[in-house]
Amino acid sequence: MTRQPNILFLMTDHTSARALARGTGCLTPHLDALAADGRKFERAYTTNAICSPARASLMTGTYPSTHGIWDCTHTQRKEWIALPAKRPPFFSNLLASAGYQTGYFGKWHVEQSLKLEDFGWQEYDHTCGNAKRTPAPAPKVVVPKEGYNDYLLAGVDKNPAPPPHPAFERGIDFIRRAAAGDAPFCCFVSSSEPHDPYIPPQAFLDRYDLDTIPLSPTLRDEPDGKPEVVRRMRSVWAGLSDADWRRVTASYWAVISFLDSEIGRIVRVLKETGQYENTIIVFTSDHGDMLGAHGLAAKGVGTSYEEVYNIPLILRVPGMAAGVADESTLTSHVDIGPTLVDLCLGSEMPGAQGRSLRPVLEGRATATDWQDAYAEFYGQRFVYTQRMVWHDHWKYVFSPGGIDELYDLQADPFERRNLADDPAHRDVLLAMCTRMWTKMKLIGDDSLFGSQYATLRTAPIGPLSVKP
Repeated sequence: MTRQPNILFLMTDHTSARALARGTGCLTPHLDALAADGRKFERAYTTNAICSPARASLMTGTYPSTHGIWDCTHTQRKEWIALPAKRPPFFSNLLASAGYQTGYFGKWHVEQSLKLEDFGWQEYDHTCGNAKRTPAPAPKVVVPKEGYNDYLLAGVDKNPAPPPHPAFERGIDFIRRAAAGDAPFCCFVSSSEPHDPYIPPQAFLDRYDLDTIPLSPTLRDEPDGKPEVVRRMRSVWAGLSDADWRRVTASYWAVISFLDSEIGRIVRVLKETGQYENTIIVFTSDHGDMLGAHGLAAKGVGTSYEEVYNIPLILRVPGMAAGVADESTLTSHVDIGPTLVDLCLGSEMPGAQGRSLRPVLEGRATATDWQDAYAEFYGQRFVYTQRMVWHDHWKYVFSPGGIDELYDLQADPFERRNLADDPAHRDVLLAMCTRMWTKMKLIGDDSLFGSQYATLRTAPIGPLSVKP
């Protein structure tokens, strides 16, 4: 009897779906091969634009307003940010309880205890997520600002022959040992890269011709119709030339290419050990990177644009359709755990607010049931609220401390024209806002949904628009 499928979960940081889209110029042959053997979800979304809330959503299948991680775990006091005592179970808890051998290697950044055994990971090393590159003296892209340390945005590793990535080394060792046993395994490999600063090995940077690197089409756009925080953040990067931006982009892509080569190594080990045909492979990221879009770099904290929220997601499931570029299914982090639990254990994930993608993978889903996505943002250290909702080709951003935004992603994929104040789109605005309130009610985001206080009535339409 064939044992339950293994899982190899590959997660990077700061990786935008647009970096891996067809025709971008970013070289990822091994991820391309993985997509050719699985399904690539072109419209997958993070639940939050920063690491910890997104990763906690991935593990629990719930939104930040439920799991309680609203900021990066290292930025706040423990009593301010913690998973609730009666937390939803992690998908890894369920797998371990069902007899899976589990291993987690690399960046954790989910919660503050660092006791991964409490979350179903029997073997782990959360210290090996970063390849620890040392930048050469030049070339570099450094951003100065009075009263702050100079900020290194991009460079190149001074070591001409850097070692393999330690998280992948640990994952490979785990797979070799687990393959010799009788139990199915779940191996999670998590890299801190390509988080800025982007410091690739020289050999990978040499794959790119800096003179031909494209710039974001919105790099020099004026931030008309955008929140004031966008204008203020743009000033940080305003001194960068087009040549600087090309070097930044090439360095970012080169780090991704290095990680792609490591993905190729670990997949080869699956094949060498005879495990590939019985292994589910997941590739995703916690969030994306602005990479010059709207004049911004890095996460663009507080900016709800596709470069940050649209994340890569590839699911390779043995026996299911391969080579599928899925451009219609809207999904997010909250759906990944329920999908793995369904595929491996044949059960639902308790407490999850997401749902299994199994019907989509098996080609029996109703397309209209997968047209929505939702995200929350809490301003990180600035502490301000945003909510985002996607429906079909529409996207609405509720920013009570700034400017609401409404985009037609089909007609305006780079989000240049904010339609929120356009009278011709008033009905769409109200309908999208009502969808936001409906989702809040469904997931129990009561802080906003339940308020009727006068000074908080800043949405285009209130929560009473939701039908009982």
